[in-house]
Amino acid sequence: MKYTRLLFILAVAALNSCLSYQARPLSAEASSAAFAGRSLSDPGLRQFLAEQKAENGTWEVNRLALAAAYFHPDVTLARAEAEELYAAIKTAKQRPNPVFTFGPQYASFHRTSITPWFLAGNVFYQIETAGKRTRRTEQAMAAAEAARWRVSARAWTARSRVRLAMLELHSARENIRLLETEQKLHDEAIKKLTAQMEAGDVSPFELTQARLALNRTRLALQDAQRLAATGEAKLAAAVGVPLSALKSITLDFSGFTRLPAQSTSSSRRMALTQRADLMALLADYAAAESALRLEYAKQYPDIRLGPGFDYNQGQNRWQLGVSLELPINGNRGPIAQAEAKRKSAEARFLAQQDTIQGELNIALAAYEASRKKAQTAATLSQESAAAAGTTKRMVDAGELSPLELTRRQIEASTANLARMAADIEAQTAAGALEDAMQARL
Repeated sequence: MKYTRLLFILAVAALNSCLSYQARPLSAEASSAAFAGRSLSDPGLRQFLAEQKAENGTWEVNRLALAAAYFHPDVTLARAEAEELYAAIKTAKQRPNPVFTFGPQYASFHRTSITPWFLAGNVFYQIETAGKRTRRTEQAMAAAEAARWRVSARAWTARSRVRLAMLELHSARENIRLLETEQKLHDEAIKKLTAQMEAGDVSPFELTQARLALNRTRLALQDAQRLAATGEAKLAAAVGVPLSALKSITLDFSGFTRLPAQSTSSSRRMALTQRADLMALLADYAAAESALRLEYAKQYPDIRLGPGFDYNQGQNRWQLGVSLELPINGNRGPIAQAEAKRKSAEARFLAQQDTIQGELNIALAAYEASRKKAQTAATLSQESAAAAGTTKRMVDAGELSPLELTRRQIEASTANLARMAADIEAQTAAGALEDAMQARL
């Protein structure tokens, strides 16, 4: 009877240690409705922005990038993968469970009056040696650290997409503004040329050239309007929200008016020592190092203790069994494999560092060249505006015809468009440099 009670106690203890399963059904309709209901006033997003100390302010690039880090599926997936690897740390820390065996036997032919049942029970304990559990935990922690860095890398990629989408939208809207002004100037020039042609002062060829210039401006304006129409949709996709979420906010493009100088040495230090994807590869190497240490530790066998008891024909007998694996092969195969994996992890890190070097050199050269081009375009725009001002004074003095003023104003408008194009090119180069460093200028 006491053996039955012991078995019952062991069964209850095992059941009490079990966790209960929680069902979590997934529905395509529900997830689609949840996406449609996303907004930039979401309470979870507001809490996230508060944690990042960005709860207040305008919706500029960096604040929208934080919204992308919260909403975008790429970052969400990376975060889920990181949580999966962090959960693996708990598994790595666990000690092996003891194993209980119970093997009753019955003798059908017995000659004594003692019970024909033979009862035997054993409990096997595995004792890990050579710090295997520590090495296994180190490996799991390094893998989780790599996953955490990859979340940062995905968040930066999301920011890069947001910045590019905002820059395209800003470029389209500014081009629309400048091209509408230029179109009005072309209309004015055509009216004046038509009057002069009717008076016999200009040839029909000049009027035809002016109309061609007007049509080119109209085409450019329509193209800018198309880019503006799709720009908001691109920005919403980059943030990970429906288009309706952007309709209720005012976008702040003021960050695209600055082109700061960048130190080559600080850029190189950031890119080669602090990039998130590089840090992830460094953590991968640490995981490979811990895996190699674990394989070396496996040369030393674990000890399995098996205290037991059996009841045999009225006799209570106790026993203690010890078993261990004989390390004949010295675990040489897994050790060689782990060493090869560590070597490949090192090669991936060094290869990525070399790739970053090349990306950074190209980005620095492009940024400096585009900054100089933007400065030249700004000077040309200022000179064209000054020339238009001089022409206006001469027209007011009766020295030139009003058509000349319109022509100078068209030239100034064209110079403004060239300045805007150069600024956008420089801002694009700035974004490429930020991506090479994975840091803001």
